[in-house]
Amino acid sequence: MAGELAELGLRRVSYNEKADLYILNTCTVTGRADADCRKLIHRARRLNEHAIIVVAGCYVVSKPEEIAGLDGVDLAVGNDQKMHLAELLLERYPELFNRMHVSADETASPAASPNGQEGGGYLQGANRALVKIGDGCNQDCSYCIVPKVRGRQVWFAPEAILDEVRRLVDDGYHEVVLTAVHVGKYAHDGIDLARLIERILSDTFLSRLRLSSVESNELDERLIDYVAHHPRVCRHLHLPLQSGSNRILKMMRRPYTREKYLNLVATVKGANADITIGCDLIVGFPGETDDDFAQSLDALRAGGIDYGHIFSYSDRPGTAASAFPDKVGAAIIKERNRQAREICRNHRIRQMERQIGKVLGVISEHTPNRHGGYNGISDNYLKVHLPPSSGGKRDVIHFKPALVVGDHLEGEVVP
Repeated sequence: MAGELAELGLRRVSYNEKADLYILNTCTVTGRADADCRKLIHRARRLNEHAIIVVAGCYVVSKPEEIAGLDGVDLAVGNDQKMHLAELLLERYPELFNRMHVSADETASPAASPNGQEGGGYLQGANRALVKIGDGCNQDCSYCIVPKVRGRQVWFAPEAILDEVRRLVDDGYHEVVLTAVHVGKYAHDGIDLARLIERILSDTFLSRLRLSSVESNELDERLIDYVAHHPRVCRHLHLPLQSGSNRILKMMRRPYTREKYLNLVATVKGANADITIGCDLIVGFPGETDDDFAQSLDALRAGGIDYGHIFSYSDRPGTAASAFPDKVGAAIIKERNRQAREICRNHRIRQMERQIGKVLGVISEHTPNRHGGYNGISDNYLKVHLPPSSGGKRDVIHFKPALVVGDHLEGEVVP
């Protein structure tokens, strides 16, 4: 969306600058996400009471009446329309484009980023680029609203994906993350995810490729081999678990068992112990007993999971789980969340300790941290601190960790 609008003469400004147009591409996966969207709408209106405010994406599809009733929203655009947003804005608000007074030269050449790196202007503030390879979900997890707002699975053509990767490489990006609701199920004209990865590695000059979240039942030997052994594929897998209890997994309508999940994790670690494995875990699902939760903690402690995104269950209207009985109390959910996070924190520390003395490929974040240096992400998804002289750009930096400090690694940049 930003790229198309830039081609029409609009200039993207930084987050805190006053703008003439605000586009909020929304999420609705949790109630908190909805609340965050509403806060951003109010913030945009405070920054410029005369601005045009567009709300797009999943929140619009999930709760159209609620969006229509929000003060300050000028245009609501669902997922089926948002990729045509430029056309809609040209039709409804031609004055927005007429008053920009951007020259042809300015339109054709994006401005340099604050760190002096040219290109990639529409991905402002990002040193690692996301490439969407598909959308939609055919799964029907009982707690999830995503299939209702994103529709059935669709996949983008390999050539279009390759063209996007090439353009990003030309813009100076060294890492691309492949994203979709179900990355592992990619299938287009006989090409699956492993074959798509092969095409990207052979047909582009991309330095490193990362997979976003992959369902454990979608990971095959070829994918594991790429992640474990190919020097241009990041040693990182995020494998949603959601519960360590088979009873709860069945209620959630998840297509695997605890045993299959943990066996897969052991296989991945056996292929390369330096692969960082993350998971998602929901605590407090309706009917989750102390024993169910204990099984989830045991799964976290099994030895292969290095970090976890721990979610406290909350009802989403329109999902099957919202009507389930035996809701878990808020205080119990909070305590379960704390216990699970503590285990995951310790596992991440151990994974960082295993990297001391090795050389990691790191890409810096775009903006400095509060200490004046830069945070960076290694290929195996560990946080490091970089000195000011090395940070801010998109290049792959060779970094040798020396010690763990809190949630990150410190060390030295090496040739």
